[in-house]
Amino acid sequence: MPASPPLFASERASAATARRSQPKSELKVYSHSPILYWWPVWALGFIIAFLTYLDGGRMAYLPAGTTVEDHKLLTPQDSANLEEPHDRMAHNPYLGTWFFVTLLVVFVCSNVQMRGLWEWIATLAIALLIATISVYGLWGRLLDWFHLLRIHMNLAGYLFVSTAMFAIWVVTVFVFDHRTYIVFSAGQVRVLDRIGAAEKVYDVTNMRFEVQPNIFFRHRVLGFYGAGDLVVRSGGPNPETIDWPNVLFARSRLKEIQALLKEREVVS
Repeated sequence: MPASPPLFASERASAATARRSQPKSELKVYSHSPILYWWPVWALGFIIAFLTYLDGGRMAYLPAGTTVEDHKLLTPQDSANLEEPHDRMAHNPYLGTWFFVTLLVVFVCSNVQMRGLWEWIATLAIALLIATISVYGLWGRLLDWFHLLRIHMNLAGYLFVSTAMFAIWVVTVFVFDHRTYIVFSAGQVRVLDRIGAAEKVYDVTNMRFEVQPNIFFRHRVLGFYGAGDLVVRSGGPNPETIDWPNVLFARSRLKEIQALLKEREVVS
């Protein structure tokens, strides 16, 4: 049998482009837990741990009643001998402050629902608060108060919190969240739960898909500028609503779903 003639580079490129342009036969969409948005906490924790290591400072344990005279530490006569400092701690007191401020901000933004009109109301309220502080000249007092808030944590503390949170984040986002998903195809929608070995099938006829309005800081900042909440409404005499929150790249996923439905209309 004679061998088939070789393809030129342009023909190979056009064949590869045709394969890429073919629509997918099915699409899996995963819903993530709110821990998806907690990556700034462990990322900042690792950064501060590195800065603490570069600082090179040590933490000393001093007994009660220790005083300072002529830049020297004077301990009580009956106190035990001081231990050699070995725990690493940065001299800058605001590293710990910014770490816990980030923790609180991420906690609030990943759990409090402020969508649509409420998000604008909250934004206007913050703007009004900032304007009021500026008009009455209270920034100096607030900065003085902030300087009094000194939170210290040693290197081991940052590494322990960041490592544990990073491990939980990876296992949750890439393992547990992938056990439950929706499979979209040209003719049906399947909701699968691998943990409980459950599966539910819906027909795509009269089915509606939408992405709810974004929560700016959660979806645009913490959600890699593409997360969103997907809502699927089935048709028929007994319609159901499937809420699929915290979907990465939700709007691009919605476009792919619409492409699958168009493929079904062309085939039918």
